Amino acid sequence: MSKVKTTIWGREFELPVIVKQFKGKDVTEIQEDAVDQLERNMVIFDSAESEVEKYILKNGLKENGISEVDNIFKYVMPKSISVPKAKKRVVALMCNYKFDMEHGIAVIFEDEKFKKVGPQDLVL
Repeated sequence: MSKVKTTIWGREFELPVIVKQFKGKDVTEIQEDAVDQLERNMVIFDSAESEVEKYILKNGLKENGISEVDNIFKYVMPKSISVPKAKKRVVALMCNYKFDMEHGIAVIFEDEKFKKVGPQDLVL
């Protein structure tokens, strides 16, 4: 497991990169390529900030009477980067989430483009 230093939504992080593999199996070429592409394109995380804010509003803040995200880090805290086994280059920013501490959230990218935000179960 390696670590990467990056800036996400204006804050610096050093996050572990976890490449999922089956017991006794090697990391796939696609997973290696996903990590290489990520290291060259760390700015992809910033492209998802507005989508993460929409998710926070829809799944937590509105029911608490809050209509805007004043500080994303009050609700979402990046913890690791996961690279699951997949047919495409998939990378997920795994985060703790104030309104669902058990499942957290995953910000998922496919081929270096934002795909979706949802519970971490989507990539685990």
